[in-house]
Amino acid sequence: MPRASVRFETRDYAWVAERDSVGFVGMTDFGEVEFLITADALAELHDPELDGIDPETAMEVFVERETDIHRIARREFVKRLGGEPPILLTSADLDD
Repeated sequence: MPRASVRFETRDYAWVAERDSVGFVGMTDFGEVEFLITADALAELHDPELDGIDPETAMEVFVERETDIHRIARREFVKRLGGEPPILLTSADLDD
């Protein structure tokens, strides 16, 4: 089975207040790649009817949905051919 283009360690994340996002890092054969997922995207993952989310809840949602978030990040990394870091994941990126 081929190696994934970007790999993730679970539980490696932090709240990035200035970006209202959770930051996490992926590893490629060429080094680290920074990702951000917005609080709005995390709110949508948690409850599509939710208008917003506080940082503490955003972090909880990240932990609960981390595997899904890594899958979305891997897909977007490939789709964007890498791109300029950090790679920002928004609500628009949640659809398969």
